Amino acid sequence: FIAFAKFEENQKEHDRARVIYKYALDNMSKEQCMELYKNYTIHEKKFGERAGIENVILSKRKFQYEEEVKENPMNYDAWFDYIRLVESEGQADTIRETYERAIANVPPSKEKHFWRRYIYLWINYAIFEELEANDAERAR
Repeated sequence: FIAFAKFEENQKEHDRARVIYKYALDNMSKEQCMELYKNYTIHEKKFGERAGIENVILSKRKFQYEEEVKENPMNYDAWFDYIRLVESEGQADTIRETYERAIANVPPSKEKHFWRRYIYLWINYAIFEELEANDAERAR
């Protein structure tokens, strides 16, 4: 895919190259995507507009956070960073789904220091539901 996209770049077909990168990211395994993201970011920096560059960087960061929380679902700091990133996009359903995935990872121990970050996740979720989504009933 990278060679094909670079061929299209050389032919001055930047929109085609962009479509190839997007198709490859959607259809390749996660292990192969890091090199592809790197090349796609370089392509967008050369030929894209600011919005395109920001979208590539956002999707790359989401991918990295997704991998991090998949490796260690109890890493609540990674969940906070990931949620902050998703909140910056402003899609309520995606934000809600991310919060739900985060709070599904209940600490395995009864010790207080394990629960502190988890409880902050719940509090932030309730604040989001009440203030941003205007759903006070769901916040309760």
